[in-house]
Amino acid sequence: MTEARGWAQAHRWVIIVVLVGLLVVGLASFRYAKRDKEANEKADQLVTKLEDAGLPVPASRETITNVLGADGGAICADPGSALRKAIADSQLVNGAASVGQRPIIGEVDLVSGAVLVLEVYCPDKVAAFRDSVEGYEFDDVGNN
Repeated sequence: MTEARGWAQAHRWVIIVVLVGLLVVGLASFRYAKRDKEANEKADQLVTKLEDAGLPVPASRETITNVLGADGGAICADPGSALRKAIADSQLVNGAASVGQRPIIGEVDLVSGAVLVLEVYCPDKVAAFRDSVEGYEFDDVGNN
């Protein structure tokens, strides 16, 4: 009788551990599905805004969802920081290296696209981003 009780008790603990494991997996899956739904909704919203502004749209919504997720990812981390400003400065040059490198008039779509992304994913950071690019000169310079 003691052996049967020990066997049942050991199995009871195994069953409890398995149930707790399933509960954890279920909760994680639920959160992921909720976040995925939110990411898809925001990606749809961004695609609509880009199309309305006449800007190019990525090939698929999945691309936007993978890069920006539900929270905007890296673009919302600190869009007005000194590091981001330095990166933008280095991208708005003529492409030469060293001595021949000089600033250019940037494409206005670069900033307007970034503002649209910020409006969708982190609207509270739009002002900081606009402040960081305030002194830049932009124009419609693309070969459209």
